[in-house]
Amino acid sequence: EDKHPTLEGLVKESLYGHSSQPQVVGKRTPSGSPLLPDTGSLTADVIASHLRERLRQRIPDDRLAPLPAPVAQRRLIPLSVTRTPYFCSGCPHNTSTQAPEHALVGGGIGCHTMVMLMEQGRFGDVVSVTAMGNEGAQWFGMAPFVDTPHLIQNIGDGTLFHSGMSAVRASVANGANITFKVLYNGAVSMTGGQDAVGQLDVPSLAQVFVTEGVRRVLVTTEDTSRYRGVTMPDGVDVWDRSRIIEAQESLAAVPGTTVLIHDQRCAAELRRDRKRGNEATPPWRLVIDPRVCEGCGDCGRASNCLSLQPIDTPYGRKTAIDQASCNFDASCLNGNCPSFLTVTPRRSRRRRRPDSGRSLRDTSRVMREIADRAATLTAPPMARRDCTVRLSGIGGTGVVTVSQVLGTAAMLDGYHVRGLDQTGLSQKAGPVVSDIRLSITEPVGSNRAGAGTVDTLVAFDLLVAASDTHIAGTDPARTTVIASDAAVATGSMVRHPETPFPRADALERLRRSSASLVTVDSIDATTTALGDPATANIHLLGVAVQRGTIPVDPSAIEEAISLNGVAVDRNIAAFRLGRLDADRVSGHDRGIDVEPLADLVDRLHRDLVDFGGDRCARRFRAVVDRVEVLGDDRLTRAVAINLHKLTAYKDEYEVARLLLSPSSRAAAEAVAGPGAKVAWNLHPPMLASMGLDHKIRLGAWSRPLFVALRAGRRLRGTPFDPFGRTSVRRLERSLVDEYLHVVDRLISGHRADVADEAVRIASLPDRVRGYEDVKLASVAEYRAELAVRLAGYPEHPPVR
Repeated sequence: EDKHPTLEGLVKESLYGHSSQPQVVGKRTPSGSPLLPDTGSLTADVIASHLRERLRQRIPDDRLAPLPAPVAQRRLIPLSVTRTPYFCSGCPHNTSTQAPEHALVGGGIGCHTMVMLMEQGRFGDVVSVTAMGNEGAQWFGMAPFVDTPHLIQNIGDGTLFHSGMSAVRASVANGANITFKVLYNGAVSMTGGQDAVGQLDVPSLAQVFVTEGVRRVLVTTEDTSRYRGVTMPDGVDVWDRSRIIEAQESLAAVPGTTVLIHDQRCAAELRRDRKRGNEATPPWRLVIDPRVCEGCGDCGRASNCLSLQPIDTPYGRKTAIDQASCNFDASCLNGNCPSFLTVTPRRSRRRRRPDSGRSLRDTSRVMREIADRAATLTAPPMARRDCTVRLSGIGGTGVVTVSQVLGTAAMLDGYHVRGLDQTGLSQKAGPVVSDIRLSITEPVGSNRAGAGTVDTLVAFDLLVAASDTHIAGTDPARTTVIASDAAVATGSMVRHPETPFPRADALERLRRSSASLVTVDSIDATTTALGDPATANIHLLGVAVQRGTIPVDPSAIEEAISLNGVAVDRNIAAFRLGRLDADRVSGHDRGIDVEPLADLVDRLHRDLVDFGGDRCARRFRAVVDRVEVLGDDRLTRAVAINLHKLTAYKDEYEVARLLLSPSSRAAAEAVAGPGAKVAWNLHPPMLASMGLDHKIRLGAWSRPLFVALRAGRRLRGTPFDPFGRTSVRRLERSLVDEYLHVVDRLISGHRADVADEAVRIASLPDRVRGYEDVKLASVAEYRAELAVRLAGYPEHPPVR
């Protein structure tokens, strides 16, 4: 049966009207009360109890299988962040779906509709979602009844060539004031990257639109050089993608039907072609210098790219580029930040993996060492038994592949296997779950795990596994959870990297839903050993097998990996590494390593000596010493971190110092290997004020300029400082004095009942992030919050 009574109606139509017509019960009981729901999934758990009540009217209870005992309801902490589908790294939709502020936008069938799950504002106001091929046709019915005179209709090229051209033709005929934004990616990406049937190249497509009577056609693209020498129809211009908002505003001013074609290859397909050798892989990589980075999220807002991942460093929350998933789109450079380095490996006869800097020869040596160590492993404590395994993870990371490997291995090991992969939009970084049901004597009745029936939950991703849907299959008295506790940022965290990853809450949910919880950072383990996090899921499978929670022979799993035929040696090495790591994993979540307070203050003091000299560092130390007298280490830590942050503001001198530091060179060589060539991508404020609207790349030839800037820091704040008179630099200096007054207030009013609030106030400067305009906006938010909190803080201790 379906969610609607389709089958029920057919049965009734076939059997009714006869003298012996039976009673047919489906969505409702004979009395008319609801029986089966019209929404959600009709799982075995949902159907069983209702079916049993109907059957028991004719069959004695002792002949009916008993219903499983209900799983006790669990009151769990809600997660502050959830995993939702998102565009791939470097996806053209990160640019193409941008729309003018408050523009009305129509959705439809395709990856582009995921903007409805993302932060609103950047993508316009999505006001309608239509059936495939109907994109835009709804507008000439709506338009007479709404005040807004124009709609931008997103439509993928696959939909356009399938059936969407009729809507364009109808809009022209109706004189609709609409812009069709054709997302020309070269593939039907949402369903696997197939070629669109009847696809035309961009010049031919533009000619079709002109012939159909479209009033104006524009093309935007990430690389206008591809159109050099290409003949376009008269009046059709090609613009750089940086002008996509301008293009939409320009087309909206033209009465009637207009078209914007955004021509940019699907990132997933481009990545596949690079792996297959059909497309060249660029020789360079982008790296973020963690000391220069402010962790403000401006690069994420500019690019919307999932490869920008928040990381915690000794100097606070920063952003790093996940080299394994980066697709070379480089739109993150559009953020107003000087921390981006373009690194190129030194030419060498030794081939290097571009994502890790680890040579292929080194990787082979590590895999041999893993094989030698694995040969000494004892067999896992494995008892053959029926077992239900649930795999929970992120789409696009190989969850379904692991499911197929495990299912194949179990069959090789003599099990009956049934499985179900529930993917949805998982191929776009959304949640995915695979259930594998192993049985010894006969196949189980359902391939989907019911409530409380999961024996082993393999949590490739904490957020997915701890979600209500996935955790429903666990039983606190039955389930073992094998979890990778790596913090993989969500799409919303890319744009807001200050958002904390709810690791503790997710682990607590898993702990309360299981009989046993085992954690390991599989991403860190495989990246460290093999230079590639792509095998992290196979690594976690190795942990689960070696601990005996999945009763399948390890040799059968290795055979199944070989049969899969993809990166066989690397995946077998990762599986064996997981088995080796199984004895070292923790039964509890990892604690956070906290630097001792004295070491923290000494480190920040030394850094301020390099920033502004001994006098600057002595002032810092004196303030921290005053706070330390209060005996509140949390407050002392907060003041030390945030006073250092405000004092060592990143002006031109400081950026030069940090870019020349050994840590910057180490960040570059960690990706591109020893001797890597480094270029800096900068948008100097002085040149920006003169009209420069983009970053410039400075190579090794500019190093003397940076050395001179670093030496010029002695001029900071003096009448001879050429950069110190700008509004941003004056603001940065004033923030230090303001914070010193705040510290005085915290000290004078400190008492036990306001200690927590004092720490919160002292930590507020962490919100001051970014460069230039981004920093100005964050300072306004910081000052507003500071004023509110100080208003409720005591002026001085009460008189006793």
